Amino acid sequence: MKIRTIACVAALSLAALPALARHKQKQSTEDQQQTTAQQQPKGPHPHSNAEIAALQKVQTAYSAHNWDATIQAINDVLENFPKTEYKPQLLDMAANAAEYKGDYAATITYGQQALQANPQDTSVLVQLAEDIGQHTHDTDLDKAKSIKQVQDYANKALTLLKDPNTQPPPGVPAASWSQMKIQLTSRAYDALGLAAGLDKNYPQEITYLKTSIEKDPSNSVTRARLAQAYLNNKQYDEAITQANQVLAMANVPAQVKQFAQAQKAAATEAKAAAKPAAPAKPATPEKPSTPAPPK
Repeated sequence: MKIRTIACVAALSLAALPALARHKQKQSTEDQQQTTAQQQPKGPHPHSNAEIAALQKVQTAYSAHNWDATIQAINDVLENFPKTEYKPQLLDMAANAAEYKGDYAATITYGQQALQANPQDTSVLVQLAEDIGQHTHDTDLDKAKSIKQVQDYANKALTLLKDPNTQPPPGVPAASWSQMKIQLTSRAYDALGLAAGLDKNYPQEITYLKTSIEKDPSNSVTRARLAQAYLNNKQYDEAITQANQVLAMANVPAQVKQFAQAQKAAATEAKAAAKPAAPAKPATPEKPSTPAPPK
């Protein structure tokens, strides 16, 4: 099922950039500049007004969900400002934009570049695990390699997410990190479930998907996949139960509900076919014929 789990998107934190530009224009003494630097929040900062303008183009395109313009604006920043401190964040955003526009190859390319810039970007690690898992097929010659990639990315993300010292992905406010960690953890287990399903290890797939749902019970996509995993493992009652829960959830995308309905129908049919046939009733013995009296 190639239904994209909604990602936790790290957006550029550029709200303070215009103010920063004005401060740079107004303040001229070294003491004033040092005071301003001490007051500025930690994190990346632009080095010029030209960089600010280029970054604002990224933010405008991203906010408008214009993914082609977003990617073009990001490429412009990276080309014209090679020392930008926003590089990890921009590559993270480019991977998201490529995924939203359905460009799988670009998603992987930008995602891998984002990891080179920041190997501890848990958001990108989970994104790569999910996308590779969703785009891997049983007939792929490199299926085993893809399964290992999914497992490696997801397990690395889980290791980082369990570490209290792991920092939020670029652009994610600290106040949002706790909730985002829960969502990323759920998605990482979902990706491991995808890998187990591709490997036909349905009991392991069920375990991973159940763990994913425990972390985020509102994830209808994972629950629909769990219904399919139960179906593949011939646990038809459990498949029907999970499908019914998806169908009863509010605000579920139509595609997810259609998938859940299909799993329910298939499980219902398989359950009926697997039910042993009722034993045939024994035939009523015929009464022995009475011999005719002798003449």
